[in-house]
Amino acid sequence: MTTNHASQRLWIFSFDGALTAPSADRSKARLHRLTRQLLEELASSPGERVAVLSSRSLEDLVSRVPIPGVFLGGGCGTEWHIPGGESMTLSGRPKDLLMETRDELLPLLRDVAALPGITFDDRRWSAAIHAGGVAPKVKRTLDEQLEAICRQRSVALYRYPDMVEIQFLPEITMEFGARAICRFLKQEGPIICAGSDANDATAIRWVLRQGGSAISIGRRPIMAGVTAAVDIRSLVRQVRDLAGVSPQLPARRPERRLNKAA
Repeated sequence: MTTNHASQRLWIFSFDGALTAPSADRSKARLHRLTRQLLEELASSPGERVAVLSSRSLEDLVSRVPIPGVFLGGGCGTEWHIPGGESMTLSGRPKDLLMETRDELLPLLRDVAALPGITFDDRRWSAAIHAGGVAPKVKRTLDEQLEAICRQRSVALYRYPDMVEIQFLPEITMEFGARAICRFLKQEGPIICAGSDANDATAIRWVLRQGGSAISIGRRPIMAGVTAAVDIRSLVRQVRDLAGVSPQLPARRPERRLNKAA
């Protein structure tokens, strides 16, 4: 009896905010031990397929999710690492358009990142400017300069408590990545998406329109029709319940027997 892979359930997780432990320094973000175990369980379960999406570069994401059997989408799903070691690009627009926008914006964004306490992260398809812990005056100046740079340009701007992300091609969102992996896999089975922020919401909204379901991380649902998971433990518990998988238990240590003296 052959397995219809297209009918398998597909899980799409955002990396930052959904699978990572809370951290002020995104450069040090790693899988939480509970979500790492969860991904391993899902990836090894018949009937389940797992994808992790991020606006980070593919190389960066691959280094942070070293789990066999998981589809990894960097640059919001424009670049993919496929289980088995293959990598591919699923961009819907020519790279020369991306390079044209990058060449124009990168020097301006690097100048903005010279403000005190600001750090810059070139993610190829986007740029992230980290502003965690900076003075309120610096934050206001940063916001004003970014608004001026992006006002006349067709880019997408996403704001987070400790970061601002500039998406060089506005249609390259997490929704793009969700569409790309479903098209590549010829997905016919159920889709479940988990995320935590405004960019993740683009994928969640699309999944809901396809008849799928979604989980948002935080005390309040990210939008109507979404189940809230207040923290990582809640997310893991809900996913396990939906998937019908049990947590992997550590192997029992063999009992030590004491030899009685004759």
